[in-house]
Amino acid sequence: MTCSRCSTDNPELARFCYRCGAGLTTTVDRTSHYAASPGEPVRALALVSTLMPHVSGSRHHLYKLGLALAGAASLVAAGFGVLPVALICAAIALPGVLLMYLYDHEVWTDDPWTVVAACVGLAGALGVGIGFLANTFSSSGAVSLTNNLPSTGRLLELCVVLPLVTLVVVQAAPALVTARPRFAHALDALTFAALGGASLALAESIVVQHGAFSSATVHSTSSARDAFIALTLGFAKPVIYGAAAAITVMRLRRRTSAYPLGLLEGFLLIGVYDSAVATLAIYGDRGVVLTFIIAVVTAAVGLIRIRDEAHAALLDEATAVTVTPAGHYGGNCAECGLPLVAGSAFCLACGTAVAAMPKPHQEHVKSYAATSA
Repeated sequence: MTCSRCSTDNPELARFCYRCGAGLTTTVDRTSHYAASPGEPVRALALVSTLMPHVSGSRHHLYKLGLALAGAASLVAAGFGVLPVALICAAIALPGVLLMYLYDHEVWTDDPWTVVAACVGLAGALGVGIGFLANTFSSSGAVSLTNNLPSTGRLLELCVVLPLVTLVVVQAAPALVTARPRFAHALDALTFAALGGASLALAESIVVQHGAFSSATVHSTSSARDAFIALTLGFAKPVIYGAAAAITVMRLRRRTSAYPLGLLEGFLLIGVYDSAVATLAIYGDRGVVLTFIIAVVTAAVGLIRIRDEAHAALLDEATAVTVTPAGHYGGNCAECGLPLVAGSAFCLACGTAVAAMPKPHQEHVKSYAATSA
């Protein structure tokens, strides 16, 4: 069976071209099969398979369970009026699960300290700086509310200057790490950007909401309001920051002319969130809920844009390999277990990109091909 996209001859029973990943039958639509997780469509709201693209299907439930437990703990703490605990439980969830994922799949290969130092240490330090800058621009946040809309000058600082500065610094750690050849792949840029964005968001939130940590006693505020604050700062905000960083850094590493457009997309993601925080605080509890809704919608848009970028990067990479072969693969697919054809960039049965398989597995299939050549 000949691929209509790259003219590669494939086995008759193949569903996907093993070189470029295109669907080989009229019943297979590539947009319905995400290159890193073919069981999902490209534009799906799937947090784990988006931010953790190397993850195997058998591990999905562990990371989802970890996030769910952290969310439940945050809600329980909010219900009892202990806002600091609610904030911490929510804020450390995504960075913690991402670190566990990096360890499980050895995404950081043999250089974990560089990744941790940059994407947790450096990003966290930059987040502290952003937090102090935000406090300088405004004494209000999601916890301490004002009664009047900020002045025009203050709105420009909060809705334009602050998002621009945040966009610049949130790229710093992942750009530094992915400058190394071993981490130059688009999926590495995605993963490290997610970790860096989540770490920066955690540090910034702690600084901006430092008043909530003045004591660990029970607060007299509304439990529902505290829950919305914790979920906004702990889950939606880190995804927004991670998405903004991932979109820009992936385009930077792919060296495409679309990088300026990526900067615009990243600015809009962060800007929409910051604008919601700045303008809705005057509405009290209603403003907190509205900010949460806007943050969740913005995070969802960011996730979809990440998947679009990662899917396009994997297909473009495979096309380049088709023109100039970069090596041979063999062995079995990490997702479905069926054999990989030598030279595969994709599994011809399930459509999983070889580059999205766990890195130890990639090394195994390369070694397999080398010994059988």
